[in-house]
Amino acid sequence: MSWLDTLDDIRTRDFSKVPVKERDKTARDVINMCSYAAALVAISPLPLSDVVLTLPIQTAMVITVGHVYGRKVSKASARDLILELGTTAGVGLLARQGIKALIPVFGALLTVAPAFAANWAMGRVAMEYFQHPDLSRENLKEVFRRARTEGSSLFSKDAFDRFRKQNTKAVEDVAKEASEEEQAEAPAPKKKASAKKPQRKAAAKKPASKKPASKRTSARQ
Repeated sequence: MSWLDTLDDIRTRDFSKVPVKERDKTARDVINMCSYAAALVAISPLPLSDVVLTLPIQTAMVITVGHVYGRKVSKASARDLILELGTTAGVGLLARQGIKALIPVFGALLTVAPAFAANWAMGRVAMEYFQHPDLSRENLKEVFRRARTEGSSLFSKDAFDRFRKQNTKAVEDVAKEASEEEQAEAPAPKKKASAKKPQRKAAAKKPASKKPASKRTSARQ
């Protein structure tokens, strides 16, 4: 069973009577899986390519975590929430992309653990948001900061390799779908109007200058 199948299975369960501790454990399991998926996406050596590919992973994460806490979240609402939380994570994301731009091949490998930690932090913020919707923005920022440190300590290279072996195909399918959606939503390029050559105005004809009539002088003898 791939990580996507596991998420689908979780979203079919009824958590209304599940104890809080079990809900928290399930939510953390969801975040853990999605964080390894985000880390797998980070292997791509192209700068900013993982930004597009990570969005559907985080969307599925937020929708599933919301379901665990009894919140029905649409795909559009999940994306809006991710973008809102992304303002908190923006600096870390740009830093990761900067490494990849400077070191085209090996830079991507250096971003795997930070990608896991950043996604883990986003997931933990989503947990807090669904449990305590009235939390201030500053409180959510603090949750993100502490959770990113926590995520850095939780990342395991062995666990990443196992996830990669079992889920590469599923992550590739998500990437393909994200790419197709990106192309479908992209506005059609506008046709460039052919530049018309400015017509040259016909030069105004100068009136023919009249030659002064030659004076006839009569020769008088």
